[in-house]
Amino acid sequence: MRLHLIRLFLREYRKRKHKTALITFAIFWGTLSILMLMSFGRGLTEAMRISFKGLGDNLVIVFRGQTSLEFQGLPKGRRILLYFEDVTLLQRLIPEIGRISPETTNTHTVSYGGKETNRNVNGVYPDFGVMRSQFPDAGGRFLNDEDITNCRRVAFLGWTVARDLFGDKSPIGRTILIQRTPYTVVGVMKKKQQSSNYQGMDYETVYIPYSTYALIDSQKHLDDIIIQPKTEADGPLVERRVKQILGRKYRFDAGDEYALNIWNAIEDNQTGRKIFLGIEIFLTLIGALTLLIAAVGVTNLMYAVVKERTREIGIKMALGAKRRHVVFQFFLETAMIFVKGTGIGILVAYDIVQLVRLIPVPYEDFGIQSYLCRPIFSADILVIFLLILGSLVFAAGIFPALRASRQNPIEALRYE
Repeated sequence: MRLHLIRLFLREYRKRKHKTALITFAIFWGTLSILMLMSFGRGLTEAMRISFKGLGDNLVIVFRGQTSLEFQGLPKGRRILLYFEDVTLLQRLIPEIGRISPETTNTHTVSYGGKETNRNVNGVYPDFGVMRSQFPDAGGRFLNDEDITNCRRVAFLGWTVARDLFGDKSPIGRTILIQRTPYTVVGVMKKKQQSSNYQGMDYETVYIPYSTYALIDSQKHLDDIIIQPKTEADGPLVERRVKQILGRKYRFDAGDEYALNIWNAIEDNQTGRKIFLGIEIFLTLIGALTLLIAAVGVTNLMYAVVKERTREIGIKMALGAKRRHVVFQFFLETAMIFVKGTGIGILVAYDIVQLVRLIPVPYEDFGIQSYLCRPIFSADILVIFLLILGSLVFAAGIFPALRASRQNPIEALRYE
């Protein structure tokens, strides 16, 4: 019986393929719209996540500041500087700190083989590379503990610094001059996407051991302290404890917001994730509404078909067809229209996404194209789409099918 119903359905569907062409196109367009919006929304969210991670992962960055409140008889307006001893103090008193590094920077002349450029040269600890997502390209390394202990004259280069000084040659093992002092290049930064910074972009910077930097630069205080809590949840606690400990040492109110400038990048990342998740959901809803319009068109078409085939339905039921057979036939016809339109829409959407991803985007280019040219067509997007589609197919097909099955055979046969 079911095979016979399927044959009848295919015969009737072929008769109406011209009538359903416009509706099929509407479903195709709705499918294309929702999948493109979901893919570009997911790509935008992922690009922002990668860009935020380019600065580092779960960071609390402490900068020097100036008091805005009087404290224990001391006036406001005092400058609060950071020193190397503060790094050891914080690491000893705050067990929630996973990694920590001092950072001092200044602009110096960097040269090699007659080529010369002025770049930021930063003195840091080995953990700085892990915290700030500065991973070495093949064949190189970041700074290590022995470099710090022995005050080695070694350097880790941002990739644009390496390109400007060495061109296409590998800089590993070669000697550069920083303020006319020789340094051996031990690594070049692997390219990464970075949307935020606080002392210039990482790829334009040279990094040397902090202990070595302290010997060649007269600046005794630090520019900042980089902290990575053990867990993301420890971020607020670490920030609060830093203010309390340094407040006791330098005698300022722990509630003074300006005594220390603290950038809690963890909170920024959490806020960014929520914002872009909201954008992704919004784009999905817009696409779903587009597909809903097509579903309404299918419903109207099927109601018209039911009315057109009233006598046919009456004959079938008079000959013994059950209600479920009528429901099955009309529901299957609705599903077939959706399958045809969505199948083409899925293939076209996938092809467009893959073509857009072929567009080259330089890592140094952080314009809008670096976010819009990386859409993602993933399995979970397809699953979400199919769930939405399934709901619309059911809603568009079940009501016309039920109406057809409730026809009175005698009244249906009299219908003109």
